[in-house]
Amino acid sequence: MLRIISILVSLILLFSLVACSSGREVNESVTTGSVAQSQTTKADTTKAVTTTAVTTQPETTTKIENPFAEKMTINWLVGTYSSHLYEDGRWDEVELEEKFNVDIRMWNILVSSSEMQQVQMMLAAGDVPDYGFYYTTGKYMFDNGLGRTVPLKMIQQFYPSYYKLIQEDPLGLSFNLVEGTEDEYYGLAMYTPLSRHTGWVPIWRLDWLENLGYELDNLVVMESALNPERWNDRLYFSTTKFTISEVEEILRAFTEDDPDGNGADDTYGSPFANSAYDRYISYNMFGFDQDGAHFYKDPLTNDYVPYFAYTPYKDNLSFLMRMLDKGYMKWVPGEIAYNLELRAIWNTGRTGFIDTLGPPRVLGLGYNDGDQWPPAAILNGVEPDATFVVTPVAGENGNYRPHQPFNWSTMMYLVGDVPDEKLARIFQMVEYAYFGENWMRYKWGIEGVHYTWHSEPLDSPIIFTDATKIPPKYAGKGTTMFGQFGNLNFMSDLNAYFNYDAFYTQFIKYWEVYSPDGWFGDSLWIQPDKLYSQYTMPSEIYEEFKLLREETIAQINSVINDFTGRIWGGQIANIDTEWEQYIEQLYNAGLDDWVKIWNNDEIKTFKYYKSVK
Repeated sequence: MLRIISILVSLILLFSLVACSSGREVNESVTTGSVAQSQTTKADTTKAVTTTAVTTQPETTTKIENPFAEKMTINWLVGTYSSHLYEDGRWDEVELEEKFNVDIRMWNILVSSSEMQQVQMMLAAGDVPDYGFYYTTGKYMFDNGLGRTVPLKMIQQFYPSYYKLIQEDPLGLSFNLVEGTEDEYYGLAMYTPLSRHTGWVPIWRLDWLENLGYELDNLVVMESALNPERWNDRLYFSTTKFTISEVEEILRAFTEDDPDGNGADDTYGSPFANSAYDRYISYNMFGFDQDGAHFYKDPLTNDYVPYFAYTPYKDNLSFLMRMLDKGYMKWVPGEIAYNLELRAIWNTGRTGFIDTLGPPRVLGLGYNDGDQWPPAAILNGVEPDATFVVTPVAGENGNYRPHQPFNWSTMMYLVGDVPDEKLARIFQMVEYAYFGENWMRYKWGIEGVHYTWHSEPLDSPIIFTDATKIPPKYAGKGTTMFGQFGNLNFMSDLNAYFNYDAFYTQFIKYWEVYSPDGWFGDSLWIQPDKLYSQYTMPSEIYEEFKLLREETIAQINSVINDFTGRIWGGQIANIDTEWEQYIEQLYNAGLDDWVKIWNNDEIKTFKYYKSVK
């Protein structure tokens, strides 16, 4: 089956970027305990047994069994968007094979959340890699006889750096736990710093604000690694947090008061697409996120409700209606993808507010297309003398939206139905490659060959070497990226996760100084009052609500679509009056049964889970 898939893959090779790469230095040693020969099947618990040194005579030295004496073949499937391009025998693979006496076989199967056909074919044939990530749950694998459980004791003995993550953030003990056990897991839950990562960055035209008479607090200039001679006095940070009424006045002035001083009526506040790309000039300013898993305690009803029944959602709609009616915000044309339309409009340099996608793009470096996004696209030619400022999210309750609620993720790396001795070898390998003294080697390559530091190591951007200039001995095979054997998804260092991006390192440092609890505290971030998740609810209540939601969501969506359709169609004159009727319709459509569940004290608050120690 694998040969068939490999042939299919060779006919449809598509090159794409790796989704994320990261790494963290935690432990420099390799754990070398050995385990008894045993096989974990079904719900049996595997016990890790260490080899005991035995001294037969006083003058006899201690003899330790070679933990890597037996050569093993390990089937590997790691590398989102890249595993299918990988060619056998790359230098990092060979190094690990020699060190751990293994034969690593990377399966050439496309791993992509949007293209799962090859993974599905693999699983249907009963083919399972010994170690990998392929958007599948460990419970599914175990229930279908394709995988095994992972004992906490083996993690503690052979993968101590992952065990340390669990100890430092005990919420991880509830992720992927096998039912009825306290120390068996379906897989290795990812641990990344993405609960303190924002996918968008609010940026204002600083020169326009200053022309209009605004003075911003704690202005600190950014340093550019890409174009220091041209950009080092173009971009700034500020702690100024505009209120909603101030935002309205600023958008008006951007539209009516000729903020660039050119005498032409050619500027306005912001484009609008009614999308996630508008979040920092709309709903996130009102202290909530349009996430269906978030529930908020409504200030009027005291019910725990989803965002679409939350009173601040009405306030957000009211704000947008005013801004659109007055022309201070303008709809995108709607002719092509809205994200491309927004980007094109921002890149004209004619709007005062920009919501750039992805912090690494702010200084033009990120994701290989940073120069196509503002502010880089504006500074590179449209208006090279423009200045910009990154601020907190505006609004009295505005905050950044975290990429995910916790650092622990519901996504996981999986092990196949392997015996304990092979599982131990895998753990020893990833302990070394992910957390050992050479962790950067297996994540980014060899310093001086594959990359260099812009200035100070671990405190400045990584500059990757042009693939054509890498010596053949160390060139990538099949794909120019590395990381299939490095730490992609098990770390807490946000800078390392984003390759020490120039903007992110400065962004974090700025808020570590100017935010009362720093970048990693709670004061900068939107949080729900309760969270819909199998990990934050009693299992029976989770299943009860899941069923209820499936039964009622169509009726509820019908009410929402009718209401918002009339909002955007200009058919609502008094939103306060219409809101009362809208809420009544939602409750009649099934929301009344939702809140009966969510008002239950057995569903603990999000703050409770954030405080678990």
